[in-house]
Amino acid sequence: DVLRKYVGGRGLAAKLVLDRVSPDVDPLSPDNVLFITTGPLSGTTIPGGSRFSVCTKSPLTNMWGESSSGGTFAAWLRSAGYDGIAIEGASSKPVYMVIEDGKAEIKDAADLWGKGTYEIIDLLKERHGGSKKTSVLTIGMAGENLVKYAAIANEKKDYAARCGVGTVMGSKKLKAIVAIGTGKVDGDSPDAFGEKKKAYTDNAKTHFIVDILKGGGTNGALDIGAMMGDLPGKNWTMGDMSAYGPKIGGGVLNSEQFLTGTDQCHGCLVSCKRVVKKENGSYPLKATAGPEYEGVASFGSLLMIDDMAAIIKMNEMCNDHGIDVISCGATIAMAMDCVEQGIISTVDTGVELKWGNIEAVMKMIDKIATREGFGDTLAEGSKRAAEKIGKNASDYAVQVKGMEVPMHDPRAFHGMGLSYATGIRGACHTNDLTYIVEQGIVVWPEVGINGGYDQKSSVGKAEVVTISQNLGQIVNSAPMCYMLMSVVSSAELVDLLSAASGFDYTLGELIANGDRIWMLKRGISNLMGITATDDRLPKQILTPPPDGAAAGSAPDLQLMLKEFYEIRGLDSNGRPTKEKLESLELGELAAKL
Repeated sequence: DVLRKYVGGRGLAAKLVLDRVSPDVDPLSPDNVLFITTGPLSGTTIPGGSRFSVCTKSPLTNMWGESSSGGTFAAWLRSAGYDGIAIEGASSKPVYMVIEDGKAEIKDAADLWGKGTYEIIDLLKERHGGSKKTSVLTIGMAGENLVKYAAIANEKKDYAARCGVGTVMGSKKLKAIVAIGTGKVDGDSPDAFGEKKKAYTDNAKTHFIVDILKGGGTNGALDIGAMMGDLPGKNWTMGDMSAYGPKIGGGVLNSEQFLTGTDQCHGCLVSCKRVVKKENGSYPLKATAGPEYEGVASFGSLLMIDDMAAIIKMNEMCNDHGIDVISCGATIAMAMDCVEQGIISTVDTGVELKWGNIEAVMKMIDKIATREGFGDTLAEGSKRAAEKIGKNASDYAVQVKGMEVPMHDPRAFHGMGLSYATGIRGACHTNDLTYIVEQGIVVWPEVGINGGYDQKSSVGKAEVVTISQNLGQIVNSAPMCYMLMSVVSSAELVDLLSAASGFDYTLGELIANGDRIWMLKRGISNLMGITATDDRLPKQILTPPPDGAAAGSAPDLQLMLKEFYEIRGLDSNGRPTKEKLESLELGELAAKL
């Protein structure tokens, strides 16, 4: 009954957090629990079915936190006999976990502590047989040093990076988790699942979005984003970023100067990952995983850096240290703005944090990972760092509920403004489908997504965002890759989930499940202290850009929030009404609220 209502992945994790984690727990105390969960599509060989979720109370936002990753881990975890892991308590010394043949074992990690993620992955793969069916999750220096936005590395090319899930892992002295697969992951009804998988895969092979991702990877979106007003510049103060497309866009990353090949997650056919050269002029690399769009924008246009070789190196530094690239770049951008405004100086920062200063950014990434000097302040994230800096530094912290805003501009797509302000884990562009729905990439009229939206209008966006959020909860509970939601139809999603889970789902039931899951997460964060006053956008985003495609445009957040609260069933304090919760069979949450 629980699995049918919450599907799996992040939905199941939310139910577990409600049942097992006290709302007032300190995120870094032994009483916090780190949940790693899969869903019915996890580890199957459908395109986009590689993902798993990591959920906990976030040390960055102090509320519901979730992250996601692809790669091979979900497949090998499930085939090793586990659908999920709940990590409770804390070790007094460094340890790591090995899961194989239905057994989990805790091992000493004294020799692993202090090492980077790349070295750990190589070492543990060799130590545990080196099989292609061995996958390693690990934290780096940032997780060990409790940087508030530490990531969990998943091999050398995938990361569960947002919300500080690696920080929680570090607080438990858990350095790594090794999953060794033994078998194949099938749906609950293998014959039916195989049939539905084939139909969906055949359709995906010819879809234009798959061709775009194959050809350019996610950074291929940077060029068009720069022209559409979607790409942020100089900590969100510049509008016209069209000059950055030719310098750091998909064409540059995919040029022979950098690209050596492509890679893909388990079972996928898209190959959207870029593999880059090990040596690029002054910036030699340890590994070959290229940056995604978010990393390029966070260390590129946001900081006024247009050197792709340097951006690739900064991205790799974050990967090896285990740092979320979005939060890291955005927090450094806040500090650069504070320097420019005269709020702080080089005496405070220890390095010359000025726009475009590559060497200063690289030094600060290391300082953040080790919490050295001013890096200790920036390791807290932009919200807390700005509060510590004082004066009006908070004006330059572009975050929602403590989590730094991803690299897509709501002034070009107003629905994204509401999506960010009410984001279930803070500002996020992948927790719901608003970003691709508002652009008309996804059109599902059967659920009220009709396309043709005026992107720079706030009118009517509350309903679009609500539907997109409900769909997003299903995507992340299945779970399925966000990129492939541009490809799969509603009928295909229902068929795949039904065959994989064994439940005879209907589209209506899944939408209701999405509503239930979103409201459960919202209620959990309410219990942790979130109210209507936290549904806000930062000053930089409410200020219309001076030029570019979104010149003069800014979302009307108050208009959208008023409509949103009514549609959602939230009261004036931003809490779900008792009637709404009871209609979703969330009586236990209603009682706690």
